Amino acid sequence: MNPLNSCFLDSLTVTSFFGNAEMRAVFNDRQLMQSWLDVEATLAQAQAELGIIPSVAAETITEAARVERLDLAAVSADAADTVHPLVPLIRALTRAAGTDAGRYVHLGATTQDVMDTGFVLRARAGLDIVGGQLDELVRVLRRHALRHRDTVMAARTHGQQALPTTFGLRAAVWQTELQRHRERLAQLRPRLLVTSMGGAAGTMAGYGPRAFELERAVAARLGLGVAPTPWHATPDRLVECLTLLGLIAASAEKLAREVYFLGRTEIGEAHEPQRDSQVGSSTMPHKRNPIRCEAVIAAASTLRAQVPLAIQTMVAQDDRDMGVGMTLWKLLPECFILIGGALQRLTEVFTGLRVDPARMRANLAATGGLVLSEAVMLRLAGPLGREPAHHLVMGIVRDSLDTGRSFGDLLRADRQVTAVLSHAELDNLLDPLSYVGHAAALVDRALLTSEAT
Repeated sequence: MNPLNSCFLDSLTVTSFFGNAEMRAVFNDRQLMQSWLDVEATLAQAQAELGIIPSVAAETITEAARVERLDLAAVSADAADTVHPLVPLIRALTRAAGTDAGRYVHLGATTQDVMDTGFVLRARAGLDIVGGQLDELVRVLRRHALRHRDTVMAARTHGQQALPTTFGLRAAVWQTELQRHRERLAQLRPRLLVTSMGGAAGTMAGYGPRAFELERAVAARLGLGVAPTPWHATPDRLVECLTLLGLIAASAEKLAREVYFLGRTEIGEAHEPQRDSQVGSSTMPHKRNPIRCEAVIAAASTLRAQVPLAIQTMVAQDDRDMGVGMTLWKLLPECFILIGGALQRLTEVFTGLRVDPARMRANLAATGGLVLSEAVMLRLAGPLGREPAHHLVMGIVRDSLDTGRSFGDLLRADRQVTAVLSHAELDNLLDPLSYVGHAAALVDRALLTSEAT
């Protein structure tokens, strides 16, 4: 890696926080240029198949259309001189193909046809990676759901303890959310994975009388679909892709924040893994900072912030508007790199997640039984009525909070309560395990449903 690289995502010091090697390999400069060269070669092959250009010319162009065969320094210099993103690459390919074959390079095409189709090819490779990462993360969360199916903990609403739940149910909920993203990826693919072959102004005029046949031949060779109309000024396909990455990023950030919160000193219910060589703080040796979770949060929030900008590119003028279109050149690689790194780090967190069931039980006991107030109120609602029972229990809760006395002790001292409930029944009602509802069954249903998808 170039130590003078000006892109923060590629900095020597932060590569362990943003991106991952697999996704970077898909979206580096060489691969992007190779995708455009692949489109140029495929166009020539399809034209030869239809007898539009000589077969030998297509073979020569295909052989020449390799990044390693081109003078990239010359391409870079030419780009600065021409102020054009693709012409330097076309010129280099034309030179590499030679005089006879070079005359057929880029025949009938326009820059955006080649670049957009190339970006679609890269997006397909990126989606393959994201899909695999989601599958792995779902598998890890399923294991937690099964292992902790009956591990009781406090559910929290409005930032406070609410009722008992299980860690297994929380993991099951998380994995079903990721499963829905997996479904969205599958639904996106046929809309996104199409060629762009509109020609200079979207009429396909430059491709000649057999333009539709040529379009189908190019699409078939690239393994893509055919768009019903040119989409130079309607980039909603790419925008939908980036929006979906934003949704996935939001889920990733949520999960990272869950672990971040559970690992607080005062909570201590779950912690991200720590290597022996890992440094938590440069000055405080006792710190075990959740750095992977923080990296996920940073990457995901950065990615989500790009979604409104991506949507803005849909406000394109006339039949082509590169004033907004060029924005996607930057957003597509960066967003894929950010989500690739975020999902990798999140998988590492949950693969090695240290769950502390004892601390979960201890935290449940911290309120002295107040988290079971609903269970007590509903049991009293039968003989007393719901509203009187709610009023009675709320008053006892307030006394507990004001005086510091145990909720259970106050219940046992209340004549209205003891007239209905025995001490043994109260003890059972104040056992967190007795009031996790259908948590285990919900885990089973969630995992059975995900297996069927």
